Amino acid sequence: MSEDIKTEDIKEEDKRRMRIMINTNAPWSPSGYAQQARQFMPLIRNEGYPLACSAFYGLKGGIINLDGIWFYPKIMDLYGGDAMINHSKHFKTDIMITLQDIWTLDPKYLKELARQGVKWIPIVPIDHEPVPPAIFERLKLAYRVISYSPFGYRELKRNGMHSTYIPHTIETDIFKKLDKQDIRKKAGLPENKFIFGMVAANKDNPPRKNFDIVMNAFKKFHDKHPDSALYFHTLLGQSGGFPIKEYAKHIGIDDCIYHTDSYEMLYLTSHEDMAKIYNAFDVLLIPSQNEGFGVPIIEASSCELPVITTDFTAMRDLVIDGETGYKIKVAGTRFSPLASNVAIPDTEDLYDKMCKLYEMEHEEREAMGKAGRKYIQENFDLDLVYKKHWKPFLEKLEKEVLGD
Repeated sequence: MSEDIKTEDIKEEDKRRMRIMINTNAPWSPSGYAQQARQFMPLIRNEGYPLACSAFYGLKGGIINLDGIWFYPKIMDLYGGDAMINHSKHFKTDIMITLQDIWTLDPKYLKELARQGVKWIPIVPIDHEPVPPAIFERLKLAYRVISYSPFGYRELKRNGMHSTYIPHTIETDIFKKLDKQDIRKKAGLPENKFIFGMVAANKDNPPRKNFDIVMNAFKKFHDKHPDSALYFHTLLGQSGGFPIKEYAKHIGIDDCIYHTDSYEMLYLTSHEDMAKIYNAFDVLLIPSQNEGFGVPIIEASSCELPVITTDFTAMRDLVIDGETGYKIKVAGTRFSPLASNVAIPDTEDLYDKMCKLYEMEHEEREAMGKAGRKYIQENFDLDLVYKKHWKPFLEKLEKEVLGD
């Protein structure tokens, strides 16, 4: 494809003129950012906006069009800085939306976008307390800022920066309660054990998702309640990640650990399959050091699953303590390379909350799950969020940028 994409490439009935490009992971890839892009991009396209995606992960070698959305590949920069510049010229971009960790973006690319007349709008994760300097300084270059967690919105406001709140979303018609015993039977999981589950990326060591803390708490729990198991939806053998298998063997819980096959997880797990995985659990554990949001929390809650998470950053707003799950205490903080703090969750409190959920009456745990789904439906359902937040934001933006 050697010629620029023309306005004529857009259907005649499309009413919108503002040309939008999104720099993020390709929506068919297995990352959390990709799954959010997969949800809202078709809705923006259906609204009539000429739409493109600069995919710095998940696409190389060529420009393609899928269902009316243009997809551009990574060029050289690892996080798409140079791709944003060059692809914007080709697509004639008006608005560049980024859905990624913005501290990875070299400010020179953001300044070049502005020189080209492209307005940069980051959908920004705030996953430290306080806002890291590297993030705050880059945000000063933005035309508008979108916060996708209540925590992020509050933190930016506390620092004198306005943002528009548009939360992450979930398809509640997919993520819903299913037959637990049937799913376990088909998956070859023990039908009568109390299963704690984790859905988390295993990218670093020490692990940001606190696999070691979870396993330590589970070891103590399993010694008291041997009718229990721990399931990992993650890459157990990820290079640079935490050695989950080895540690399980080291502390003596390797016979009660289950996990998704790596190839299946990367390439064969649909959204409907993910709903089944959550439904195989009794409780989701996500006691992370930090989260910009924590999508597994709303996915599990939508499946009527109680959640245990850390009372820190965005996680604290996604669980109503004692009603939809439990928030565990922060034992301390650690100063990260981004010059801000991440949390060290209290292992004993995690253990206590695990026991509390296990020991409560089945009906009480069921009620907690139902309360969780109601909370998610009322605040994070995809169609609701698009109509309430995305649609008016884009309409106002188009008038502001291009005029009536």
